Amino acid sequence: MVSVAVIGSGPSGALFSLLAAKLGFDVLVVERKAKPSSHIVCGEFLLTPNETRRLYVDSGIIRDSRDVDESYKYIVGRNIVENKISLIEIYLEGGRPLLDIKLDGYVIRKDLMIQQIVDDAERNGVKLVNSAFFTDAKYRDGVIIFKAKRGGVELSFKVDYLIGADSTPSRVSQVFSIDSGYDDKDIALCINQRFSSLKIDESKVYVFISPRYAPGGFGWIIPKGGGRANVGLGVRMYLVKKGFKIVECFKKFLSDVESSFLKGARPTELFYLKTVPVGGIVSNVESGCVMLIGDAAGTCEPINGAGIVNAMISGCIASNCLKSIVEGRGLSYSLELHRVLGKVIENGLLYRKTGDLLMYNRKLIRLGALFLGRKVLAKVLKAENTPHLILARILSMFT
Repeated sequence: MVSVAVIGSGPSGALFSLLAAKLGFDVLVVERKAKPSSHIVCGEFLLTPNETRRLYVDSGIIRDSRDVDESYKYIVGRNIVENKISLIEIYLEGGRPLLDIKLDGYVIRKDLMIQQIVDDAERNGVKLVNSAFFTDAKYRDGVIIFKAKRGGVELSFKVDYLIGADSTPSRVSQVFSIDSGYDDKDIALCINQRFSSLKIDESKVYVFISPRYAPGGFGWIIPKGGGRANVGLGVRMYLVKKGFKIVECFKKFLSDVESSFLKGARPTELFYLKTVPVGGIVSNVESGCVMLIGDAAGTCEPINGAGIVNAMISGCIASNCLKSIVEGRGLSYSLELHRVLGKVIENGLLYRKTGDLLMYNRKLIRLGALFLGRKVLAKVLKAENTPHLILARILSMFT
């Protein structure tokens, strides 16, 4: 039996491990957390299946619906959806709404989704090693020998293939010298905290653009229902490395929106931090017997940070490609990933790079919004096709 190790059990790693086991692989998952579903740093918002098909599949931006349908199987009908969204309101520093976008979305329990997939995977024979940090790997006699540390003890494993599902920047890609093509502008550092006792319209997601507390990113309040919400923001990593203090800016953000959105609300847990790729699909997603999926492969949507469904789609693609490779058909994972997700992620990256010319100045943000108009701006923020893609391609050369 062909063996494969998965480093990380977020949405992409968990789903890949389950599908690979069903395809007949001997699967080992190495997860750094004590419980794969703990410490979720995410808005937990995603589009409904119908909305995804309408916006991206029917228009040809996502070029294959099979992996989309497979991913949503593990979301819909499993008691994971907590709230339904029909509108996104976008504000400029807590003032009057700059734009609203009508769309149908879900706010989910990401922790429960991951745990259910992991439980399914273990029932299908997947072996899970928790609280273990992947440290090193090398090829030896045609196989991969990799090491992980668990409670001060070094563990060693031998596998035929290795899957990096370990966020960004990926330790797997670093160990195998797989170039991402990223710089610090292509990574966002996000902070998220859960609140309760909110008194807001829970059919809306609230997004806040601010050069003051979220330069190059945005803040969010995403209702989970019952007066609960995910509250957070993201900023670019290059600013953090220059001394930008994200925790202090998060406090400014909370203060800025408190009177209108968080009055009487209280935090229900500590805040957590996470890096998110916003630079598009990395330059190399496979090398030898190694594949990168999810955040490690840069599958997050660069213009809006959406990542759950794309990550799961990449896990579906990788499992099918690995089966093809073992059977001698040699389907390229890189080509398949770009064929299915390349267009929607490229659109988002071009729009993000254009936005980088405006997002650090309030006046430029307003001018950009006026130039595009509400209808086109809504399409841009959803990474849809617009006539402005050509202009975005040209302007992206200057960022």
